[in-house]
Order: sequence, then structure tokens, then C-alpha cells
Amino acid sequence: MSDEPQTPPVTPGPGIPRGWARHPPERMLITPLVAGLGGLIAFFVVVFIVVWLPIHTFDPPPSNDWAPLSNQAVKGRNLFASNGCYVCHSGYSRPQDVRYAIYFLYPKASQPGDFYGSDQSPNLLGTERTGPDLSQESGWHPDDWQSAHFYDPRFMDPLSLMPTMKSLFSDKQVEQLITYVETRSGKSGLLRYAGQLYSKHIVLANQGFPPPYTGFQGAHKPILEGNDKILKPPKNQLEEAPNLAQIDRSYWLAGDPLPVTEGNLLRGKEVFLERCVGCHGDQGDGKGPGAKFLSPSPADFTDKDDACCGGDTGPGDFYYRILRGWPGTAMENFGDRLSVNDIWRVVLFVKTIPNKTLRKNYVAQPKDYIAWQPSPELLAWLKTRQQLKNNAAFSKTEVTDPFMQEAMRVMPGLSPADSFLINDGKTRLSLRDAADGIKTIYNDLLNRAWDEARGRGNKLPSEAQKAIPPTVPGQQ
Repeated sequence: MSDEPQTPPVTPGPGIPRGWARHPPERMLITPLVAGLGGLIAFFVVVFIVVWLPIHTFDPPPSNDWAPLSNQAVKGRNLFASNGCYVCHSGYSRPQDVRYAIYFLYPKASQPGDFYGSDQSPNLLGTERTGPDLSQESGWHPDDWQSAHFYDPRFMDPLSLMPTMKSLFSDKQVEQLITYVETRSGKSGLLRYAGQLYSKHIVLANQGFPPPYTGFQGAHKPILEGNDKILKPPKNQLEEAPNLAQIDRSYWLAGDPLPVTEGNLLRGKEVFLERCVGCHGDQGDGKGPGAKFLSPSPADFTDKDDACCGGDTGPGDFYYRILRGWPGTAMENFGDRLSVNDIWRVVLFVKTIPNKTLRKNYVAQPKDYIAWQPSPELLAWLKTRQQLKNNAAFSKTEVTDPFMQEAMRVMPGLSPADSFLINDGKTRLSLRDAADGIKTIYNDLLNRAWDEARGRGNKLPSEAQKAIPPTVPGQQ
């Protein structure tokens, strides 16, 4: 045995496996300052590529649908932007959105050049998308509907989430905002707006109503009434003929396909209370909170004679108006928001309102339903003048004139051969008259916008761009 001292074996430290050595201390190379600077650089690179670069380099020529804004509309756009309206209502069409067709019969996808020039550039891109896309709003509602809606959106849509604007805008400002909304959608929007203005002229003259209040004045005024004394309906002409001109004639004698049951009436009442009371009132008498803004005033459903015997109050007439709206009035289309069955159920329920079925906690019964019958005068008129077989929709000839397309959209109950005086006794109504009237209004709107845009020193394309709006296949 050796006398040399023995070296004790080296044992590893706690937690370190045998044969491993402890690593030297380490320190972080990227400090919080460096990380922050890197994040800022990455953020501004993205902003440069996604925002700045497209705005300053993407300059497509104006599209065929582009139109400049008037001075009034530019002021309205500034209000729209400064009050953050674009946050909920995007400034561009979004066909990928499930809500894109809810409010419009003919949704349109934006094209490069739709927002040419400085009037609408940079575009107002929304982020929240709580409200519908308004890039194609022009012409779908009349100005008085817009006034009531801006004052309190629940007046027009009891389910709306939009805040009231009654304390935000003056009468002058809301008129500017309405002009922007009604003329922002290019030539196709101006064409719809011209059709809306023409229809308003026909409806007011035919029913003896004065023009609607402007701005928010209707909030402090009485509901407008028609003056039958100034009307001079032509002799031997059906009084409701002008109204029927705005309903496709295939619906004039249509009956309600749903049975009159308690369940259908109950559902019809539910939808009526959800959607219709803002204008027609919770008693169905046309005296809802929004009625004071509107001309003509909303329909009164409490008259038994109208329910059973009116020339334009048949189930098919009511169905078509709910489905497609009534241009010139505040009655908008619900065809993309209600099912077909629910629309027919509302029609069933409306025919019970004269029997006071809107009273609280009352469930309408089949015995409350008032069956409609076509009057002898209506049948005689259809036999001699506006015959069902002459429905313009049956024609195989394609209509390419955009003004005639719009005339057929707002006056779907007219055939090319129809021509008669409305109830004022002096205004003639036909598809040709409607197309010419719409063309005159459209040209006035477009020429005024061009002149004012030129006066603002805007860069404008050649005069050739002031062409008629592009035709829209199938829009008639």
C-alpha cells in the first residue's frame, strides 16, 4: 500500500450531471431599447408599404362609373370623415362581407378608378364594419328618409345600433351630409338618385302632398297631409293607376299563399313591431315617430275599406312594396332582410289591423283577417288599359338605355304602350316620360358636379368622361 496521500475524487455540484462543467454567465444582447427601435422600424415599414406607397403610386384612370362630387357633397364628406362615420360604415364595397347585399338590390364591387381624384381620395376605409357598406347607398332612399334616419336611426329601423345625430348636426350640415351620401356612388348612384327624385315628384303630385321638410325641421313640425282639393283625376281613370305603375303588374291580383292561421298572424305581428312601427306607428295609423319627416306620410292601415277594397291594397301589392320598396316614398325594400314567408306573414297581419289587433297583449285571430277583393273598377281598368298580359318583364327585347332601365325599375308596372295622366290632371306618366325626366335630372346633377369640381381646381379627365352611365344588365 502506497504512502502517498490520495486525492479525493471531484464530485459534481448540485444539479449538474457528472462530467459536465457549469456554463459561464450570459447576458442579453438585445436590450429593450434595441427591441423597441426594431418594432418601430417594422411598424413604419408596413405602414409605408401598405398605406403610403399605394396612395402615392397607385393612380388608376377614372373608371366608367366615376363622377366628381359637388361642393355640397364635399362638405358632407368632410363631416362624414371628421365625425368618424367611416369607422362603422366603410367607404368601399366589400363583396366578401356577408352583409354586402342586405340593404341593396344590386350590390356592386368597387373597381380601380371609382374614387379618382382628390374628392374621394384617400378613400375612407372603415375598420369596425358595424354598419352596412355605404359606398353604394346613393338613390336607395329619398332625402326625407335620410333626414329622419340621421336624426334618430330608430325612427327608420327600430333595430338599429347607430347613435342619434340630432344634437351633432345643424339643418345645413345634415343637408350637406345627405348630399354626400346620395351622390357619392358614381354615375350608377347618380342614376338611382335621379330615379328617386323623379319618383318623389310623381308621388307628391299624384297624392297632393307638399315637399318634405328639410334638415331636422320635421322633428318640430306636424305630420304632413295630402290635399285632395288640388287633385283633378282624369275622368274614367282608375284613381290608383299611378300607384299601380310602381308595382310589377304580375302582383296586382296575387293572393297571399300562406294560410290565415294564428301562428302566421302572430309572426306577422312580431315582424311588424320589429321593423315597421318607426314609420307606421305602434297602432298602424301612419303616425310613427319618423312620420313627421316624411312626404308623403306613411300609409295608414286602420281603414277597413282600404283593407278590403282598395285598388292598390291587395296582398300582392303589399308584398311587392315590402319586397322591393316604393321609390319616391320612405318605404324601403326588405327583400334582403326578411324571408319570403315572413313578408307574406306581415301582409296577412296588416289585413287585421283595422280590427285593432295591435293592442297590447292581443293575439290576432283568423276572424280578424279582412279578405281583399278586386273592385269592379280595378277589373275594368285592367281589362281595358293596363292589362296583365302586357307585363314589360315578358318582353324578350333587351333594354340597353340606362335611363329606360331606371324608368323600368322605378315604374315596373308600366308597359311601353302605357301613357296616362296622374291624379293632378296635368302630369303625363309613361316609361318614355319617366326615362326623359330621369335623364334631365341626372344630367343636371352630373353637370353641376363637373362645373363645381372644375371651379375648385380639381384635375378632371377629358370631357368624354361625362358620358351616360354604364348599362347594368338585368337591372330593369
